[in-house]
Amino acid sequence: MILDDFAMIAADTARSKAYIQAMIWEKKFPAVCIIYSEDCGEMRRKAEIYEEEKVSEKYFDVNCPIIFSLKKVGIPFLLVENKNINSEQMIEVIRTRREKYLIYSGYGGEILKKPLFQLQKKYIHVHAGMLPQYRGSTTFYYSYLQEKRVGATAIFLNEKIDCGEIITQRTFDLPQEMVNMDYIYEPYIRSRVLMDVLEQYIEQGGLTAVSQEKEKAEDYFIIHPVLKHIALLEMGFDEKTEV
Repeated sequence: MILDDFAMIAADTARSKAYIQAMIWEKKFPAVCIIYSEDCGEMRRKAEIYEEEKVSEKYFDVNCPIIFSLKKVGIPFLLVENKNINSEQMIEVIRTRREKYLIYSGYGGEILKKPLFQLQKKYIHVHAGMLPQYRGSTTFYYSYLQEKRVGATAIFLNEKIDCGEIITQRTFDLPQEMVNMDYIYEPYIRSRVLMDVLEQYIEQGGLTAVSQEKEKAEDYFIIHPVLKHIALLEMGFDEKTEV
């Protein structure tokens, strides 16, 4: 199924791979994927030399190049040779698109600025934490330390960090087997919530969202390595198993 109202903005990251592979597995395709990178030629080269293998990974194949996945199923894509989401080049590309909803999977630490919100688009972001209780960075670990659970929340982005209207959210059990939390499991749970968003759109013919309850909001900053180590140990992992 091609979702004509949806485009995807994809950086060359594990999260983008998780999203694209989930959409392919569930046959819910965006109308186009806008890939942005400082070296699109290298992305093309990796896709051309990639040899597909049967992967036993139950979550997604982090080694499969984005362009390879898109070409395999015929999802149209555009390449933008610029790593800055707020660049004039990216703004102009987005301006020309007719899709209403843009699934945003950017580089870590990027914040969309005012010119992008003036384009009358709805940017869908999946945050690795339950909002509004866990705003900010590395909330995957903070939520586990405090509540022994992890979750993800899909929102419509606005100009304030993690403050947009909530489309949907849910919590997840920790995996029983060894898995890289940062590059496999966290992108995976985000991809599952993204699939919930697309299913809501298909069932309802659109997307609805609710404002966050401000009194429940908490802001977090990049977790200290010692706290992250404690979280991983409590989860039954450590940095060695993360390699």
